[in-house]
Amino acid sequence: MEHSYFTLKGQISLAFLKKRNFTGSYREMRYNLFIKDDQLIAATYPQPYCWECTPEEQKTCQSFEVSNDGLDAAVAWLNEAYEKNFA
Repeated sequence: MEHSYFTLKGQISLAFLKKRNFTGSYREMRYNLFIKDDQLIAATYPQPYCWECTPEEQKTCQSFEVSNDGLDAAVAWLNEAYEKNFA
């Protein structure tokens, strides 16, 4: 059964991501969304540290197309990552 733990509707746009990263957290999971090399990257990592202070081996990343569909898929992936690794 697929759960939707959180949604970012109305909180983020592609125009925002083209200018800066979007970071946040949901319970024990921190996440980062950013655009790199014409790909939308969604990443998860554990609390308590920020992105820059978290060791690379603790980060999990997935690439998506830079589009509204890609952003929706990235949020769905974040929910799946939460279910798999943090719930």
